[in-house]
Amino acid sequence: MSNPHARRRYLWYALWLGGGLWLVRVAILPALVRAARLTGISGAGPTYATITWSYGYGARPISVIFDLEAGEVTGSITTDGDALEAEIPLGAPPSGPYQLTASATYRILGVARTIVRRFAGETP
Repeated sequence: MSNPHARRRYLWYALWLGGGLWLVRVAILPALVRAARLTGISGAGPTYATITWSYGYGARPISVIFDLEAGEVTGSITTDGDALEAEIPLGAPPSGPYQLTASATYRILGVARTIVRRFAGETP
């Protein structure tokens, strides 16, 4: 492998392989919903729960449905894959521990796929 042309060719092959693997990671594999949490409660009449979340690397979902359960209080909201926070309308102020379920729907290579993730915490 003392030939400089052969080394350069192998370097290009390695770069193309690395670029192809990166493309597979960010375009074909789904970006999972991460760190979804309840960050605040607002409103005296209608109550709103503010939630925030982030995504991992990969293709963003088409839509995400968040279901919040905090004792007797429940609420739901649907967002697009570009949003990173939302307000869920609730019938009453929540208290105590909560369960947040994120159902993210992806369309990758023409195939729809839904991934459900659950997050728990204490109401702020």
